[in-house]
Amino acid sequence: MKYLTSILMCLFLLTACSTMAAGKKRTTAPTANLSGPVVLDIGHQSTSRGAGSPDGRVNEYEFWCMYAGEVKAAIEEAGYRCVVLNRGVAPTKKPVLDACRAAGVQQLNKPDKGAVRYPSTHYPEYIGCGMICADHAIDLKARCMVFLHLNSVGSKWSTTPPSGLIICNRKNGQVLAESVCAAMRSDILDRPGGMPNAGKGIKVLPRYIGSQPSAGWMNALDASGIPAIVFEAVYVNNRAHVDYICNDANARKLARTIGKGVVNWLKSSR
Repeated sequence: MKYLTSILMCLFLLTACSTMAAGKKRTTAPTANLSGPVVLDIGHQSTSRGAGSPDGRVNEYEFWCMYAGEVKAAIEEAGYRCVVLNRGVAPTKKPVLDACRAAGVQQLNKPDKGAVRYPSTHYPEYIGCGMICADHAIDLKARCMVFLHLNSVGSKWSTTPPSGLIICNRKNGQVLAESVCAAMRSDILDRPGGMPNAGKGIKVLPRYIGSQPSAGWMNALDASGIPAIVFEAVYVNNRAHVDYICNDANARKLARTIGKGVVNWLKSSR
């Protein structure tokens, strides 16, 4: 009986130790900050201007410098805080500079020179070109983050656009991405006076990026519980898309539709 009692006591102690060890390893999944700002990122900078249309009418960086303020306005008019970020120095030529000032763009003054990949200050295992703005969003305890881009599949004109993309971080971003897609389908794509898209729609692509590729910032935001999307639904090598967004009213409507999708998500996720 004495030996049986000793054995049972040992088993109890082993179980207790295992439970304590597991408790130390267990972490609570981060949750979104319901009072934080929506953070927008102008996806390129003056020294790395992104994609451009074959005829030179559209440049990715300058387009979002001009119209990020419209996304912000749609969000703020619905009663939510919004911050616009850009890496590197401020643009110098008008009207791009004026538009950035009007939108209150925060220049982080740390450009990604030569596609330099920075490790996250919060999660050093994740590395990426967009990490500067992602880290700032984490510092701000962002409600969500939207990276504003345009897309391209080459330097020559294409008559039929491929399906547009909205990339999202795998754990937190899919519902936000679907909300922006729904707003695009409702207000922009293949509608009278809208942007012709050959019925292709938009695909949502959840992604988990390893530490070495340049987009590890998606992981850092996921680890912080911040939903994040990359808007890539307009192609600057498609003539119909370029014709559409070169009209100022259309460009403003596109930007505000992205904002509408974000607002719809904010309202549904209270």
